[in-house]
Amino acid sequence: MARIVNLAITDFMSVVTRIASVETTSAIWEFDPSLPRNRILDDSLDVVSAIRTIAIKIQASGQRIAYFEHLQTECGFTVPLSIPLHSNVRWGTADGMLGHAYHLRQPINLFINSADELFGPITTIRRPGLPAKQILWTTFAFKAADWERVSDICTIIADANNIQQYFLFELQPTLWHAIPAFKELQTGWETKRDSPRYVLYKNAINRGLSKISKYYHKFNEKPAYVLALGTSLLPT
Repeated sequence: MARIVNLAITDFMSVVTRIASVETTSAIWEFDPSLPRNRILDDSLDVVSAIRTIAIKIQASGQRIAYFEHLQTECGFTVPLSIPLHSNVRWGTADGMLGHAYHLRQPINLFINSADELFGPITTIRRPGLPAKQILWTTFAFKAADWERVSDICTIIADANNIQQYFLFELQPTLWHAIPAFKELQTGWETKRDSPRYVLYKNAINRGLSKISKYYHKFNEKPAYVLALGTSLLPT
């Protein structure tokens, strides 16, 4: 069941980022947020890809890690944190990456604004037949509206991540959670889809809802789920 919920998250994420389905390859290392094809949601910064790239680049250097931790201390963080990387095959990692990044948005902004002078460009892209192109850290600068989108996306996928927790018990039956959990997630995302606050993500939420609906209707073919739900309601 948790895998199906993760598929719904993946469908949602495929709309709010250009490279959500990419795990390694050069897409992250050579992500250029200034290119028109990498702008999304009404010409907005692809915040998911940007955060993932920033996290990878910081963690690739001991000096950058130390400087990022120093900035966190200056911003009042008593225990330095790192940004966990999102992986499409690990549940909840997108929620963790975006949540940590939003929490660390002040030191991230400071890092981006000063990293070019301290460490040079974030990357240099070299493609056959084209001149080398340096991508500056400041190309990844986040506006206040960008950080609000990080918060919005995190809130939406947190609904799904919370549902996944229902199926993590090792010593308790969880099958009976399936139908109520799917209904809870469906209702939560439908509410957000129809809310003016999340109008920018309507198409993305609909993609996730379509995945949920696909598997929700399959419960009619599996009496075990209905039986498990009915058994859970019996008096003990």
